[in-house]
Amino acid sequence: MLITVKASPQPSAKYGDTVCVAGIRVDGGRADWIRLYPLPFRWMGVEQQFKKFDLIEVEVRRESKDTRPESYRPNIDSINIVKHLDGWKERQPYMERVARTSTCALSAAAVQRHDAPSLGMVTIKSVERLRIEPFGEWTDAQKARIAEAANLAPLSLFGDVTKTPAELKAPRFVARYEYHCTADGCPGHVGQILDWELTALQGRSRHEPDASAIAQIEQKFHTQMFAPGRQTSFFMGNFEDARKRHSFSVLGVYYPPEGIATSVGLFDLDQD
Repeated sequence: MLITVKASPQPSAKYGDTVCVAGIRVDGGRADWIRLYPLPFRWMGVEQQFKKFDLIEVEVRRESKDTRPESYRPNIDSINIVKHLDGWKERQPYMERVARTSTCALSAAAVQRHDAPSLGMVTIKSVERLRIEPFGEWTDAQKARIAEAANLAPLSLFGDVTKTPAELKAPRFVARYEYHCTADGCPGHVGQILDWELTALQGRSRHEPDASAIAQIEQKFHTQMFAPGRQTSFFMGNFEDARKRHSFSVLGVYYPPEGIATSVGLFDLDQD
């Protein structure tokens, strides 16, 4: 599979913290979405810690506790990093065959049936605002999970980790896009950014004043990703909780230059 999404780590009593990963299956000549969960990424061996836009091989089985059709449980020990796709030109032949949809269509389908698509790539018509607000603290439930995990030994479960990761800290800010998708009559959406890239950016600016940290988020997630000449799309995903299935968050942003040269599509339906 091609990794396109790595969400921010969330507290887990069993694993320390876990990450939701998603991407595109490239086996079998198809371009299907797949979600891998749980992945205790920070606790995994270094040789297994893949990046976004890595091609990996991994054994998976259907996650019976999650009715979203794209959800699978990975065999962490089986992860093999094949290669990294470095740059838009290498990535585009894979991404050009991924079907585009709209947030309006994803949300409407999720309301109608529980097995509707829970992942999708959405072309963005316009972004009216990037709203950045203080995150606050972990909830009491999240704090309890962190405390419970501290009493376990997750290192024995997830490969050869040389040291215990630092305690998972709550991010300083939460960021949400106010935007319109390309659906006719789109009323507008608000999508929280769950991309680990946002968390990492905040980590690098943790010693800087709030104004400086906010400016860096705006520069990366608004100015750069929606610069003139970019073809910008969101990777969208929803929650396992049936009551929240209609709500889709921004798991990542794909923003190649317009008119980028593309090679022959890898998912030609006429091929064997």
